Amino acid sequence: MVKRIFFYITGFTIGAVFIFFLLMRGRSFDFWMPGERVKTEIIVRKPLLSDKASCQLECLSMNKDSLSSFIKSSEVNFKESNVHKNPCKLYLLDNKSEKIRMEFSVCDTVITLNSVTKENQVCTCN
Repeated sequence: MVKRIFFYITGFTIGAVFIFFLLMRGRSFDFWMPGERVKTEIIVRKPLLSDKASCQLECLSMNKDSLSSFIKSSEVNFKESNVHKNPCKLYLLDNKSEKIRMEFSVCDTVITLNSVTKENQVCTCN
């Protein structure tokens, strides 16, 4: 009986090490996290800009091309987002290093950037 347990543990350990080095080493599984999935969906589907967001991006000296880098480095604020809103979910993304907050409406067919705000900077866009 002890021999069987020893062989089982030895085989299991060799298999676990084999699987780790062949399949798991050096890979990131962040895409499983809800925030990463939301950010990926926003980037892939290329958001449209509302008039207010276009004005705010211009006021903050940002362009649409730099938007994806800000989205990647942001975190989804699920506490203040309204993910159960119909027909479009509302997501707030906070970029703590740049102190920028972006508000997105995610609908079935289109994603819209509603507003962009930066801490301690006021834009007079309506």
